[in-house]
Amino acid sequence: MRHTVAIRTATPLDRDRILAVVRAAFARGGRDGQEEVNIVLGTWRLEATGDGLELVAEDGDLVVGHVLGAHGDLGGREVVGVAPLAVAPSHQGRGVGSALMNELLGRADAAGYPLVVLLGSPGYYRRFGFEPSGPLNISYPRVAVDDPHFQVRRLSAFDPSFSGNFTYCWEADDGVSVEG
Repeated sequence: MRHTVAIRTATPLDRDRILAVVRAAFARGGRDGQEEVNIVLGTWRLEATGDGLELVAEDGDLVVGHVLGAHGDLGGREVVGVAPLAVAPSHQGRGVGSALMNELLGRADAAGYPLVVLLGSPGYYRRFGFEPSGPLNISYPRVAVDDPHFQVRRLSAFDPSFSGNFTYCWEADDGVSVEG
């Protein structure tokens, strides 16, 4: 069942609610969600969020979803890296994640970014036009070159000269740990 939520740019006043959603979304299968919380905290600390690319989904007064698009480095050039996309368990399967991702991609495209990258389920992200990064000569050193989970979404300003190794902003800063 689809559920109507409002998508808007996140503000600093949302931060506690964002962290709660991220933790809840990733706390399953013996995990506590701390790795994803650390990614969000590290990105905020670095002030590396792309303008208008950190979004929340609201259901009334509740923040029920969050997506974080941040500056990343691809072979010395800036692109958008998404991490994480989180939806509160009570709202999963209702189109909240799709609404957040579609809005983020539209905003990144309008801002002139050439592409968006992420590490995630190919089955889920294919619906948004993501494709394996390997054939585009884009790699993420933390996974194998041919790993289909590291994906690229080409935008209107895409140029095939964008290639090389990708680094998330929080990985480039030695002070940020993403370990749980």
